[in-house]
Amino acid sequence: MLSMPACNHTEPVDRRYVMIFIDMSLSTLPDRENYRKHIETIVNRLKAGDRLTVCQITDQTIAEFAPIFDTTLPSFNFWTDNRTRYDKAVRDLSAQIMTTVDSVLQARPKVKKSEIINSFLICEQFMRNKQGKKSIAIFSDMQESSVDMEFSRDTVTAQYIHQAIVNLKSKDRIPKLKDVEVWIAGAYAKSTEQYFAVEQFWSRYIQETGAVLKSYSHTLIDFE
Repeated sequence: MLSMPACNHTEPVDRRYVMIFIDMSLSTLPDRENYRKHIETIVNRLKAGDRLTVCQITDQTIAEFAPIFDTTLPSFNFWTDNRTRYDKAVRDLSAQIMTTVDSVLQARPKVKKSEIINSFLICEQFMRNKQGKKSIAIFSDMQESSVDMEFSRDTVTAQYIHQAIVNLKSKDRIPKLKDVEVWIAGAYAKSTEQYFAVEQFWSRYIQETGAVLKSYSHTLIDFE
């Protein structure tokens, strides 16, 4: 984790916790450049005191979990901090974040599956007991590919979704994410029918967690 130059801090009352998950499966390679642009948008909208944690979605999302970047932007004290030095420190940190993101997006790991659901479980552990605004942004085609589900192969119907939710509940894999806002970008499917079927699954799953789905799209819409 990278640290910022010291400033005299005051604890922000409107601190925001932002988690970004990047799908590293081979199926997302065509969209990696778009992911970069969207992540830069998020980084540029962070404010003093916000915490950013960047993670990967792989075939071992939870078993091998380790953030690739985890940092808090320093608070700014009008009376004691130098604005020019502070702004430079934030720019430098933003550049470090994007350099790290670039190195990850340019990697070509042979990840054929993506445990997207487990990113929500990690989010629960991370957000638990934290006060402030909480957001998760997932950059993925949203094609869950795991032991339980294979969206690219399965026929995702209303009955399929119902049974999948029942199974996930039985395995305690629906986290409690009340007050967490969810943005999804990169959503993709081979057909319009499959796209909407998969969207219905994620809408239902996120509803079950208690989180609020702000956007589900191929692009990042109105991140705030």
